[in-house]
Parts: sequence; structure tokens; C-alpha cells
Amino acid sequence: MRRPSMKELAERLGVDRSTISRALSEDKAHLVAPETREKVRKMAVDSGYRPDLTAAALRRGRSQTVGVLVPDLENETFINVIRTIIGSLNSGDGTPATTPLIAETQDRPSAAQRLIETYLSRRVDAIISLASTEADEEILAEAAREVPVILAVRSLAALSLPSALCDDREGGAIVARYFAERGHKTVCQVRGPLLATTFNNRAQGFSAVCAEKGIKEPPEAIHAEHATSAAGKKTLDAVLQTSPRPTAIFAHNDALAIGLIEAIRERGLRIPEDIAVAGFNDIKMAQVLATPLTTVAYPIEEVGEHAAQLVRSLITGDPAPGQSVPFIPKLVIRRTT
Repeated sequence: MRRPSMKELAERLGVDRSTISRALSEDKAHLVAPETREKVRKMAVDSGYRPDLTAAALRRGRSQTVGVLVPDLENETFINVIRTIIGSLNSGDGTPATTPLIAETQDRPSAAQRLIETYLSRRVDAIISLASTEADEEILAEAAREVPVILAVRSLAALSLPSALCDDREGGAIVARYFAERGHKTVCQVRGPLLATTFNNRAQGFSAVCAEKGIKEPPEAIHAEHATSAAGKKTLDAVLQTSPRPTAIFAHNDALAIGLIEAIRERGLRIPEDIAVAGFNDIKMAQVLATPLTTVAYPIEEVGEHAAQLVRSLITGDPAPGQSVPFIPKLVIRRTT
């Protein structure tokens, strides 16, 4: 059965359409007489009436939606940051609920552009990008002229936007300092995809400390095609071909590290006796491996909460709590090192 419109409800009850609107509104219901309000609500329930949220959004200039871009929906860290953001935005403080429109880019610039254009067409109140790459600079800059755009997890070197980030450079430096403390003299990195500033920052922090401590790295950088376990596994041949062979590997995320661990074991090498491995993010799998992974714990709660604060302040026009804040990650030492 077709659901009635607000106009049809008004005609059935013999009242003005505005009376229906007020009676069904949380903040305007007190303007309607209690008896009329109850009649309206009862008929709305009995007839299966559903408010037109799009029309309401157009009237008040807010859609109560945010567009969220994520590069990989299988990545636990991204999902947990998104969960924190949405949980904070819908924390039950009396404001209307915010609905996230979440989409995956798989680090394809064409996908990011198409999705951003879709979000703008749907009149989202803000866009939160966890998927930014240097190739997305232009489309994000254009979007920021129409709605607030917040960067979370990934920054952009050439574009200054409000951001909630991990200090990835310091995260890489933490690993290098730890390798130095363990006495490693030759190490290497397995880096994430080139376009992601996140991985570039981790590499810079790691290499700066290695140079300071006199630790050798291979002259040629080793990059994984994707930030996945399968891609990490494929990089071991390149690692073992370097001379002298590194005694420790810094993988730019835990998925890469797990792939490397599998490949190392298939070669009959021991971890950490032959090669030590450290990752980044501290996903659940890192904690339950047969040899639990040493890794850098990502500041998920801090990044997610700050991103939510930025969204709220930029939508409402309130003062922002620090436009761009990097949060310091922590090293978690386990048995792979």
C-alpha cells in the first residue's frame, strides 16, 4: 500500500499541512495542542507515514549526511576510525542523527572524483576523506569550495585542509630507534603505495633516524603495489636480494608485515632470529599471530574524535578545535623483533 504524503494526512484530519509538520517535529511539537498532536501522530503511525527527509533537508539547508571516502573497506584501521567518527557525531547530545555515506576508492583517482561529485550532488553537509592521495588534490580543493572537507588518517602535502592525523613521520622514527637499540646495522623498509603521503611520511621518519644512527638501508626503495598481505608477501624476494641482507624489516602497515612473515616462514627463515619484522597500526591479527607482531599502535580514538569535532564545528560555523592536529602513535613490542 502506498504511504500517504504530509498533504494527504492534513486533508484526512482537516488541518493545515503546517500543523502536521509541527506535530511530527521534535522541536516544534509543543506549538500544537496536545489533543491534535496525538491525533496526528496516531494517524501517521497507523497509515505508515514516513517523513520526506530530502525535502526537510532542503528546507533547513542541512542533509544530516556526511560523505566518507575510504581506500580499502577491508582495512581494520580505516573502519575503526570511521566507527569512532560516526559514534562521536551521533553521541546522543540532542542533535539530529548524522548518516554516513561510505564508499571505497581502492586508491583510484577516477573513483575518488566520481564519488566526490556524487556526494556534492546529494548535498552532503561535509566530506571526510580517509583515502586522499596526491592525485586527488584538485578534486578535493574544488569540493572544499562547496562544503567542509576534512582529511583523516591520510594528509596531502600540497593541500592544506582541516585534518585529523597520526604523526606518521614520528611513527617511522620510533621503529628505527627501536631497531638501533636492538643493535641492527642493516635494515630495510617495505613501503606502501607511492601516492599515499602517509607511507611517504613513515619512510622519511624511519630513514632520518637510520641516517642519524649510522644504520644502512638498501639504495633502492622497496615498494608494495598495494598495502595488502598479498602484496607484502611478494616483496620478500626484493628484500633478500639486497646486499648485505637486512636483519630487520619495517613494513609500513600490519597487512604488509603479515605477508612478509608468511613469506619468510616459507623460506625456512626464523623470526626474529634471522629477520626481525615490525609493522604499523596494531590490528587485531597482529596480536594473535603464532609469533605476535611488533607494531606501532595507531591512535584511532584520538584521530576519530578530532575528525568528528572538526565536522561539527565546520558545519555549524563554531570555532574549530585546532584545524590540523597530529597524534603521536606508540610502539608495541612483541615477539617478531
